[in-house]
Amino acid sequence: MKFLRLTVLALTFSGFSFAANKDLIALQRALEDRFDTLQKQQDDLKSKLDNLSGMITSMQSDTRRTADQVATMQESLRTTVANSLGPVNNLGTKVEATSEDVRSLRDALADLGARLERMDAKITDLKNQMQIMQNPPAAPGASGTTGPPGTASTPNGPPAGVSAQQLFTDARRDQQTGKTPLAAQEYQQYLTYFPDTEYAASAQFHLGEIAYNQGDYKSAVQSFDAVLERYPQNAMTKDAAYLKGMALAKNGQRTQAVQELRALIQKYPGSEQAHKAQIALADRTLFPSAATARRRPQ
Repeated sequence: MKFLRLTVLALTFSGFSFAANKDLIALQRALEDRFDTLQKQQDDLKSKLDNLSGMITSMQSDTRRTADQVATMQESLRTTVANSLGPVNNLGTKVEATSEDVRSLRDALADLGARLERMDAKITDLKNQMQIMQNPPAAPGASGTTGPPGTASTPNGPPAGVSAQQLFTDARRDQQTGKTPLAAQEYQQYLTYFPDTEYAASAQFHLGEIAYNQGDYKSAVQSFDAVLERYPQNAMTKDAAYLKGMALAKNGQRTQAVQELRALIQKYPGSEQAHKAQIALADRTLFPSAATARRRPQ
C-alpha cells in the first residue's frame, strides 16, 4: 500500500514536471521570437541612422559648397560695387573742387565789387576836381552871387580834399558815436556833392533815421520818401518803407501809416521788414482803432 502511494506521487510529480518544461519551452520560444524582433528593429534603426548620417554628411557638404558660393558672390559683388563707386567718388572729388572754385570765384567777385566801389568814389572825386579846375572859385571880394541879394552861390563841387568815401565814413562814425548833428550835416553835404554815387541812398536813409530818433517824424517821412522815390531799387528801400510807416503812425497819421505798412507787406512778403510791419499793425498803442475793429466781429 505504501508502495502504491509512492508510485502515485511519482506519477503525479512527473506530470507536473512535464507541464512545467512545456511552459518553459514556450516561454523560451517567445523570448527568442521577441529577441529576433528586437534584433530586426535594431538592424532597421541602424540602417535608418546610417541613412540619416549620410544625409547629414551630404547636407554639410552642400552647406560648405553654398557657403563657398556665397563668399564668391560677396567678393564679386564687393568688387562690382567698388568699380561702380569709383566714378562716383571721382565725381564727388570733382564736385568739391568745383565748389571750392565757386567759392573762390565768389570771393574774387566780392573783392572786385569792393574795388569797383572804391574806384567809383575815386572817379567821382576826380570828376569833382576836374569841375573845380574848369570852374575855379571867384577871387576874394568878387561878386559870386547868382540868386537874390544876400544868398550865396551853390558850389560846383566839393571843397578841395573832400572825397565821397571819406565824407560818408566820417558821417557814419559821427552817427555811431552820438554826434548826430555833425553826422546829419555830413550826410547832407554828401548828398549835395555826391548825389549819384552808391552811398547816396544810404546817406538819405540815415538822415531820415536821425530825424526819426530825434522825434522829428515829419522830416523823417520826407527823407524816407526821398529814398523811395530816388533810389527805389536800393538795399535801403525796404527799411525806408518800414520806418516811413512807423514815422507816420507816431506822427498821428495812422491811415497813411496803415497804407504804407500794408503796401510794404504786399510788395515784400516774407521779408524781415514785412514781418516787423505786421507786428506794428497789431500794436494797439500805435493803431487802437485797428484793435477795436478786430474785436467787433466777435
